[in-house]
Amino acid sequence: MRAILLIFLSAALVYAQISGRVLDPSGSTVPDARVSIVHRASTSRVFVITDSSGNYSFEGLRAGAWLIEAQANGFGSSKAENIELGADESKTVDLTLELQLVSTQVQVTAAGGAQTVDEEAKALTVIDAQQLTDRAEYSVADAVRSVPGIRVQQLGGPGSLVRVLTRGMRATDTSVLIDGFRLRDAASPQGDASAFLGDLLLADTDRIEVLRGSGTSLYGTHATGGVINIITAAGTAGFHGEVGAEGGGLGLLQGLAKASGGAFNQRLRFSVGATHLNVTKGIDGNDRARNSLGHGSMQYRLSPATELSARILANDSFAQLNSSPFLDENSQPVLAPDDPDNSRAAGYFSGLFAASHHWSPTVTTRVSYQGVTTRRDNPNGPGGIGFQPEVNSSDEFNGRLDTIQARTDFQLARHWITAGYEWEREYFDNISRPVHARLQIDQSSHALFAQDQLQLLDRRLQVSLSGRMQGFQLNQPQFSDDSGIYNKAALVSPPRALTGDASIAYFSQSTGTKVRAHVGNGYRVPSLYERFGASYFFGSFSAFGDPALKPDRLLAFDGGFDQYLGSRTKMSATYFYTRIQETIVFDFSGYINPDTDPYGRFGGYRNTGGGLARGVELSFETSPTRNMTVRSSYTFTNADERTSIFTNGDLRTVRVSDHMFTTTATQRLGRSFDVTFDIFASSDYLMTLGSLPVSFDGPVKADLSANYTRALTDSTSLRFFTRVDNFLNRTYSEDGFRAPKAWATFGMRFLF
Repeated sequence: MRAILLIFLSAALVYAQISGRVLDPSGSTVPDARVSIVHRASTSRVFVITDSSGNYSFEGLRAGAWLIEAQANGFGSSKAENIELGADESKTVDLTLELQLVSTQVQVTAAGGAQTVDEEAKALTVIDAQQLTDRAEYSVADAVRSVPGIRVQQLGGPGSLVRVLTRGMRATDTSVLIDGFRLRDAASPQGDASAFLGDLLLADTDRIEVLRGSGTSLYGTHATGGVINIITAAGTAGFHGEVGAEGGGLGLLQGLAKASGGAFNQRLRFSVGATHLNVTKGIDGNDRARNSLGHGSMQYRLSPATELSARILANDSFAQLNSSPFLDENSQPVLAPDDPDNSRAAGYFSGLFAASHHWSPTVTTRVSYQGVTTRRDNPNGPGGIGFQPEVNSSDEFNGRLDTIQARTDFQLARHWITAGYEWEREYFDNISRPVHARLQIDQSSHALFAQDQLQLLDRRLQVSLSGRMQGFQLNQPQFSDDSGIYNKAALVSPPRALTGDASIAYFSQSTGTKVRAHVGNGYRVPSLYERFGASYFFGSFSAFGDPALKPDRLLAFDGGFDQYLGSRTKMSATYFYTRIQETIVFDFSGYINPDTDPYGRFGGYRNTGGGLARGVELSFETSPTRNMTVRSSYTFTNADERTSIFTNGDLRTVRVSDHMFTTTATQRLGRSFDVTFDIFASSDYLMTLGSLPVSFDGPVKADLSANYTRALTDSTSLRFFTRVDNFLNRTYSEDGFRAPKAWATFGMRFLF
């Protein structure tokens, strides 16, 4: 038995190799193309850059199933190739860049492991590094604005609060992931990542993958409406990087530096980036903001079978804030006025360490730990108009999230199976001043999850089933305020979560048609603030939470088709239906009676009967010429609540526009110059001011960007770029917060 085990392990420890060339459609080799490879049972990519003759090579690979693809500026991508690599085997694979959209790119979000988009049965959009460069994007929020079904609201200029709503759901229903692990603030009102979405800058991001539809069975709480997965760049062979700066309107200045490379015969790979954004004026001249962010990763291969990896993402930010919009004495909305003593200081740190071992070409085990710490402080004083505190006050929120995950991926005949365990602990600490009240509370959970992906009919038929069981344990909160409003609350842990997910897709190669369907249920555990939150309000310390809150629950379905017309055009249509069975809302609508409520509340968090969100997503992608790419989408959404939060009984869901339209068009002029036009438009939407519904016009925001790259040597170049935001100079607001009119930046980067 021992001899068999040694033979089994030694087979996995033998190095293998893949090499080849990258060719353009005419058969000529392509220098400086980026070739990436990822194991089917992994989410970690390896990159190399082709040499001056278009050659590439990956050495020290383990046996098993791999996906390999290539990309280059001025072309589409190569078709993702499936490679079966044996122990001590060397293969030659030439990759041809096709004149097509990047519809065959490899992604890892929808199934938690490597797949091509052609194999995926769920609605997913990939925004790769080339698209981010073409559009001169500097933030995650701007990058995902063009995704079908996604509504991005930025409440002001750079540095202001950002909300992302998916398919008519609330912002808290979209989960933000960093390399597949949750980034969320355990101390925020809904325990999500909304407080930091506006601070997520692009420093070392390889791509962003956006999954629409429930992902709870894979990614746990908050992934009820969709997932935004930010993929960290991996190290490359050789040393590459860039440094640059830009500046312009609103008093914006930004600097960026990034580098990647490898050492020790490519056993060590690293990639790191840092950026600093400084806004000196903002919209009204008094909206200063600062944001510093660092992002990087490192992988070290102990052997072909064992790898250690680490990743960090850290941020520190400051922003001056305006007052919230309100209704005047004539019930007319007053857009958010300047507030001279209202500000926000915040920061977060996310660190991940993982160890993976490949027992054989078809069996991989990965153990990971991620720690996320968050802090926010919102000082405010009596200055300004509208509702203001009587004295200088602040609410300081500190959160911590610890996650340990162990998972095994293995192949059994045509099945790719994942099974794992996850432990998570969240900690909440709130200090309110000037009353010096403090709440500290923590909660832990244990989860078991599994997934089976079945590929049939030569990979034309894809079937996926997944499930997750999660239990929670709440510890006794410590509340320092003399009133002790929660001291007598019954200690009740949230109920156990049972979620499941099923998807199926069939691709007909003869007609270029893929039909797909996806169904799953979602679960969001009540946040610690929703259950025990309180604040200094109207001269006293008041409770807003309800310790007995039930979780958000929903059932979601979507189905549709993708139609490929040759290699240059793709059309998609998706119908989605989400039945929200139960949800948590916050209001002062009179449903809570302070005389009978055990915590004396006149308003706060409560459960309602949920609602419905349904609609259609249509998208169109084409490359009519080699140098032009157009992506366009239209989304219709009909979202209603079962119980109104308004005094007039209106059932429409707030912040949801019935109609949304996006178009992004990139025109390349040779391999040195490109121009990108980007527009987002939506119909009007409903918002609440007090307990009254107020209708706001939807935004029409058009942006224009241009890039020019000048080669200096074989390995260095300069890139000049400019971006004009809202170049149509439209006046609009988001939730009553003014958006910037036309403004522009200009920048330069040195690439090596």
